[in-house]
Amino acid sequence: MEVAACPIPEHAGSRVMRCGWYGKPPHRRQRWLCRPRNGDPKHRFTPVLTRQGDPHAYCVECSTALEPWEGQAGAREYRFAAREVGEALVSVAKGTSYRVAAEVARHKAGRVPPGRRSRRSPANEGQLVANWVDVCSEFVCAGQLPGGWPHTIAVDSQNFRVNSGPNTGCGFHVLAVVGRDQAEPGKWAPVPRVWRLEPIAHKDVAAWMAFFGALEGVPKVIVSDADNALALTIRNLFGDAVEHRQCEWHLGRKLRQHLPDEILAERTHPITVALLDAFHSLECWDRLEHTIRAEHTGGEHRPLGLAVKWLDTYGQVARAQIPTRDPKGLNSTGPVEQVLREIDRRIGGRVGSFTNRARLAKLLNLMTLDLLGKADGRQWADRLREHLYLAGGRPRNQRPHDDPRGVHSLFL
Repeated sequence: MEVAACPIPEHAGSRVMRCGWYGKPPHRRQRWLCRPRNGDPKHRFTPVLTRQGDPHAYCVECSTALEPWEGQAGAREYRFAAREVGEALVSVAKGTSYRVAAEVARHKAGRVPPGRRSRRSPANEGQLVANWVDVCSEFVCAGQLPGGWPHTIAVDSQNFRVNSGPNTGCGFHVLAVVGRDQAEPGKWAPVPRVWRLEPIAHKDVAAWMAFFGALEGVPKVIVSDADNALALTIRNLFGDAVEHRQCEWHLGRKLRQHLPDEILAERTHPITVALLDAFHSLECWDRLEHTIRAEHTGGEHRPLGLAVKWLDTYGQVARAQIPTRDPKGLNSTGPVEQVLREIDRRIGGRVGSFTNRARLAKLLNLMTLDLLGKADGRQWADRLREHLYLAGGRPRNQRPHDDPRGVHSLFL
């Protein structure tokens, strides 16, 4: 049985007893009476983190019998307990919509209004959970996201476009990074993991500069596709301190697009065979280049003007980065593209519902934690309670990042 302690330091060790309820069943909360031992007058109080009254008869986790006042703890001015908020944040981190997560939270808390509800009833809207993302995600994510750049990163982006509704034609980009640190001697290289996700309205040099400047340190190797704005940002921001490598998969795909289908369909053709390991060593690359030029001048499928032109431009880029190639490192943007496909699966079907950049950035932070395997409703609820206790039981003001009426920060 847990009895609340008086929050006044001078009353430590005082006699505390129950003193009625406040609120209405089944969401009433316990008041307590403090009888100080130092001669101060008795007074009523509520704990820093108030508990829901009338809980289950037994704890759903350990089956311990509970007293009527030993429900879940939460913020003083919230109708929902920290556990319900934490579970809702985990739900949206996994791709559940705000509306569905809010409905589940209301059912678990017993706060579903009686009677029939229209589709546009306030009890059906998802703004409840959107507010929790805006207010609570910062201290849920505090200390859990990477704070500095690793040794090697793969960078890419994806465009999301609104196809219906009043914002048809508008869109935004999500910048993504997958990274890993250098392998220790005698050990396997770390598995690449998602490092950072950020929504932006326009993908330009300024956006990339802000994106890379958000974390400390400088990566040693950056792998990307042929993005001119990104390449210019890396050159201006990092200079020669960073090796910028082109994605081998994109380079190979572009070369294949410049070769006749008849050659690619013939598995034993010298060009097709040379393509398999062309990016692995200078010897293999020179073999491929010699084979293409020989086919261009005297082969059955001549001329190969497009492929030769590609060799004279992007082929020089591919050859120049072979000597520093790490066979166990990141050499393509495949891992970061996989992350972006997962983000598209989670938010792609409701792009039109996202218009606030700050709130979407916080949602992507929660999704980053989920992709890292750190999304746990119990742990997040514990962090919420810890933060609320240090803040006197009162959370920050609701909706601190609302856009002005008629303005959508995600599309600016």
